[in-house]
Amino acid sequence: MLSIGNGRRRLNTLAVAVCLVASLGACTGGTTDISGGTGGNGAASLTMAADAATTWARNFNIYSPASDKSPALRLLFEPLVRVDYTHGAKADPWLAKSFDWNSKGTELTFHLRTDVAWSDGRKFTADDVVYTLRLMLEHPELNRAGVTYKKVTKVDGSTVKVTWDHAAYSELSSFGTGSLDIVPRHQWAHKDLKTWTNNNPVGTGPYTLADFNSQQVTYRARDDYWGARVAVPAIKIPAVLGDATKPKMLTGELDLATTAWAGADKDFVARDPKTNVYAVYATGGSTALYFNNAVAPYNNVHVRRALSAAVDARKMLSLNDTGQAPANITGLDEQAYGDVIAREYRGKVNRQDIALAKRELKAGGYTVRKGELVKGGKSYPLELKIIQEYANWQAYARGFADQAKQALGLNVKVLPVQSSSFDPEVNEGDYGMAFNYAGSGTGVFNSYSAMLDSSYAQPIGKNSNFDNTERWKDPQTDRLLHRLSETDDPARIKEISAELEKIVADQVPLRPLFQSVWFLDINTSRWKGWPKPGVDNYVPHFINGPDFTLTLQHLKPAE
Repeated sequence: MLSIGNGRRRLNTLAVAVCLVASLGACTGGTTDISGGTGGNGAASLTMAADAATTWARNFNIYSPASDKSPALRLLFEPLVRVDYTHGAKADPWLAKSFDWNSKGTELTFHLRTDVAWSDGRKFTADDVVYTLRLMLEHPELNRAGVTYKKVTKVDGSTVKVTWDHAAYSELSSFGTGSLDIVPRHQWAHKDLKTWTNNNPVGTGPYTLADFNSQQVTYRARDDYWGARVAVPAIKIPAVLGDATKPKMLTGELDLATTAWAGADKDFVARDPKTNVYAVYATGGSTALYFNNAVAPYNNVHVRRALSAAVDARKMLSLNDTGQAPANITGLDEQAYGDVIAREYRGKVNRQDIALAKRELKAGGYTVRKGELVKGGKSYPLELKIIQEYANWQAYARGFADQAKQALGLNVKVLPVQSSSFDPEVNEGDYGMAFNYAGSGTGVFNSYSAMLDSSYAQPIGKNSNFDNTERWKDPQTDRLLHRLSETDDPARIKEISAELEKIVADQVPLRPLFQSVWFLDINTSRWKGWPKPGVDNYVPHFINGPDFTLTLQHLKPAE
């Protein structure tokens, strides 16, 4: 499910979607201390898996429309800000040493670092930032971040102002995604970005391209990087498919992989508890049970409540345990948004309550006959659509169907669909229920807007482009979202969020079930000092460029 679309709220979830291709997950992992690791064969490089592939394409154009690109491009290219996904999209300086809004939230000024050099020795300046950000205005097809600013102005050699025609506080996190990484004007200007492959990349990041062939890409650490020196001299990325990473992790051929691993504690960690680590890091989002609110019976709140109450998220997770935890029913992750979530919803996950499920069905005027919902003499067969390639979703869907049968006597038909067809079908409303991603670590507004904004709700048969695919329409929700978009005051955000949380929890336009995570498989025999989930505020995943840089700066050779 890699096709994320073109809207800002969709692209803010890109990091989530890309990292979750193999499976969905949560917040607890292996039993080994992730910062530990023994073994003393030294290390001149780190070998990692990235983006399942049999061969690598030599394409370092980060804005290329081609689907095949070289791996881990954020080792080379960097953003203006770092997004802290562990703290609800808090933005920290990166290439920008600071930034500030005007009082209306319509102008954002970036004050750039003056000690940054491109890897070819040229100085990084405001010209590079203006060039990059204007690409989105001049070539809308490149605007994968979905930003809505109207003007980009160079104030001086180290200052850039971005202007909107509306309050845009929620768009700050977009400047931390790979969709707006800054590129060198002196190399990129006058190139046809649709076809150019940038074979010899120049970036501000901590690494440069050392060697390329179709089976392995090698990056070398820079001596002149503006930030703290990275401890790893070289990074090697062999082309390897997802399933093949597990044996390579077990033999120590790989130091790092991003594969969801059911039974990892037994099959990986227990093989060598001193070095083998399986950990999961919360993304801020969830996997949810989507209801198509535009069609019966799911347009009835009592049916949505009944189906949610009929199942237990934790029991479903136990059927394919890759380290997940149940999601908070508000759709806000407790690790990322713990300070925002209203007290009444903290710790609330989807638990089975059969008596409640039966009461809700009765309140909605529905009965169960021959496994189907019936109202007014009409029967409604139930179907749950999932991605066929996701083994964990298949297990969870079977668990959902079994629990619905046991609790209410309902027959739920599970419909596995190939990933290439799943997105178009769900986007066009061709489903009754579906498992799908919801929310993100990019802020309360971005999370709820993508879920609930009625301006994105399309008629059945029309593409919703990944936003509000459950087709929720509610004037009160829209009013709250509008108010939320106009503030960056934490107290005000918390107040408005509480009302939106209540809508999601009580009206159930969708029901978050499982916490989303980045999966990390780590062999610490050569490198130690890996960040701990829930303790450190950065994630050792290559797709989160600044976070991965922070990881590499903290690693040390294992002794």
